Amino acid sequence: MIDAELQRLTGEVRELLARGLEVLARAKSETAPLRQAIQDLEGPFLLVVAGEFNSGKSSLLNALLGRELLREGVTPTTDRIQLIAYGEESAGRVEEPGLVVLQLPHPLLRDVRLVDTPGTNAVLEHHQLLTERFLPRADLILFTTSADRPFTASERDFLELIKGWGKKVVLVVNKLDLLRPEEAREVLDYVREQAARTLNLEPPVFGVSARQARSGEGGGVDELEAYIERVLREEAARLKLGSPLGVLLRLTGEARERVGEETRSLERDLETCDRLEALLARHERRVREEFRGQTAQIAAEIAKIRRRSERWLDETLRLGRLFDLLNASKIQKSFEEEVVGEAHRELERRIQESLSWMARAERDLLAGALDLLQTAGRPQAFEGDDPGFSQEVLRALETYDPEAEARDLHGLLSRALQHTALAELGAVGLGAGLAVALHGLAADVTGITAGLVAAVLGLSILPRRKKAAQRRVDEGLDRLERELTQGLEATLEGELARSAERFRALYRDRCGEASERSERLRELASALDEIERRAVALRQQLALVAP
Repeated sequence: MIDAELQRLTGEVRELLARGLEVLARAKSETAPLRQAIQDLEGPFLLVVAGEFNSGKSSLLNALLGRELLREGVTPTTDRIQLIAYGEESAGRVEEPGLVVLQLPHPLLRDVRLVDTPGTNAVLEHHQLLTERFLPRADLILFTTSADRPFTASERDFLELIKGWGKKVVLVVNKLDLLRPEEAREVLDYVREQAARTLNLEPPVFGVSARQARSGEGGGVDELEAYIERVLREEAARLKLGSPLGVLLRLTGEARERVGEETRSLERDLETCDRLEALLARHERRVREEFRGQTAQIAAEIAKIRRRSERWLDETLRLGRLFDLLNASKIQKSFEEEVVGEAHRELERRIQESLSWMARAERDLLAGALDLLQTAGRPQAFEGDDPGFSQEVLRALETYDPEAEARDLHGLLSRALQHTALAELGAVGLGAGLAVALHGLAADVTGITAGLVAAVLGLSILPRRKKAAQRRVDEGLDRLERELTQGLEATLEGELARSAERFRALYRDRCGEASERSERLRELASALDEIERRAVALRQQLALVAP
């Protein structure tokens, strides 16, 4: 039953490890430790001995193996990793820089390989790097500390590192013969308490004296060796399966942290994108609101024409000027001089001012975007991650030509008015078009007012003619104001659309990429979460499998 359960768990572990490799590769994480851990599933049990130099690692291994095989000393003499494996005859070779393989004819090594590591506090920096290299591969770690200086700060840090790989740890307090019995108990209790606090679980703790063991005085090594043999007999399969799960959890945890950091960075990017969109929306609302002031100026100019026409009609359509009314050309000239005057030029000036105002609005938008990106104390995603973006906005701002844009807007306005009564302006220009429109108005009024004969007119005809003329003026001016306003509104909306397109072109691609990348990272984070959940569950199931 147990074999069947272990067989099932073995299949699930292998399937999860394969899935983990694929997801970690997608996360661009280092997968070599996990690949090595998967390969080690087929290899012998790996027992790693770690600790500070002069804590008695080599003497402990010599005691376990019952012979003086490894150098001992008070300085960090073990300057490289020593992998001890079974061999019919003693032999040694340098397999690669920093790694020596020793073969010994010892029965313990038939089932287990031992690894003697450099001290965690060795002087040469590559010692700890080499030590860390073998941590992911360990199935069981014997961590030695010295009774005369137990559980130092560097040992605590190293245990934190071990904890990150999820390894089973056995603490060995060596040189216990240096202490009195009561002192030895205090040290063992202290080490047990500190290790439990560091590892978040209480590991087995053995007090030994490797020196006494080698001299045949016991020294507690027999109990440690018996424990190791029991672990090999009862827990080896579960520890062997749990080891790569620990590696997987370590790597997925690191990957999730990186994915989280990148996700937060992208969120800041997307926040900047949203703020740029909000800036654009506020800009468009403000421009539309302020546009009413531009059209009000056009209306004011037309109102002036309207008031002049009223005064002119009051002055002209009266009996005292009856003979003048018989001269149509004189009346038209009078209307154009006293009513129209320079109105078309004034309207042209007001329209050009409106077009220039529209053209400047985009420059204001670009300036607002640059200020948004460079304002201190606000998220600076684009500015921090891609300083070229602000340079793009600045370049767009520096190369923006409001006068050229105003000329383009003149063309937009001409097209907007091409189906109105002002259609002539498309060919002769806006100012000339306005002159033509107002000249036509003068002709209309002249047609109404001229040609009156006193014998036919009578006193009652003049008021009616005056009302008809004023109505014709009002209709013409209303149509002119309506068509100009509608043309300017259409031009404004066209300019806002063009401006928005140019503005969004500055950040659309990178915001789209950030959005797509953010979505992929969310999917990746979900996959990592699922792998972690399954790895934890499998470790729990392995722990429940009875020996």
